[in-house]
Amino acid sequence: MLDTVTAQKHEVKASSSLNGLDRIVAVLDALRESPGATLAAVARATGLSEPTTHRYLAALREHRLVTRDSESNTYTLGIKLFELGHSALRGQDPRAAARPHLEALRDQFGETSVLAVHDEDRLVIIAAVEASHGVAKGAKVGEQDCWHSTSLGKAILAELDPDEARSLLCQGPLERFTSRTLTDPDEVLASLRRVRADGVAVDDEESEIGLRCVGAVVRDAHGAPTYAISVSGPTYRITLDAVPRISEAVRRAAAAISTELGHLGA
Repeated sequence: MLDTVTAQKHEVKASSSLNGLDRIVAVLDALRESPGATLAAVARATGLSEPTTHRYLAALREHRLVTRDSESNTYTLGIKLFELGHSALRGQDPRAAARPHLEALRDQFGETSVLAVHDEDRLVIIAAVEASHGVAKGAKVGEQDCWHSTSLGKAILAELDPDEARSLLCQGPLERFTSRTLTDPDEVLASLRRVRADGVAVDDEESEIGLRCVGAVVRDAHGAPTYAISVSGPTYRITLDAVPRISEAVRRAAAAISTELGHLGA
């Protein structure tokens, strides 16, 4: 299988046009696709001679990028690659990771999409892609949002430890924006059961009459519910019938962003 897959994907030939870095990447890719490969298998997959492949594997072992099992005489990727990858993920900008997905949501539904972060006791919008429609709910980067009434806030609250969620809701009196706004922390916390079950939070005119929003949590590399994304628009466009379709798209986008930020969980 290694021979077939890598031959199609790499098309690497042992020629003078292939420089040292290309060969190193080819060897690492071969081991990524087939952990526990033999020297001969890696050589076939990369198109390099066995002496050349052995030389590269030896150098990679020196730097802990590859490990060798002395009993089976096979090779696998080394722990140093995990360390490097983890460092890269720590430096990942959530706004850069989220923007293509926010733009895709805007393009799919024509509505405003945003990314917010849980910053200590605040919920702050850090990226926004405005709706393509003339009438839209504006979202300003740097603006604070409410925990109890927004889909962004509820999406994060639902995944926090209950005591932490309650603490955020009890910083002061919860403002009633519309007749639909829940202002009792216990009622808000109880409503989060549905958010956890559905995987999305819906702001159904709780922040503003005529506005409906769908949000989902985004996890960081440690699995913490640090961010949330949402799609928001007027209720005559984001109808109740449209909510399930938007919910599915928002869930998928949030999961994709979480993965790009290094979250490997389910």
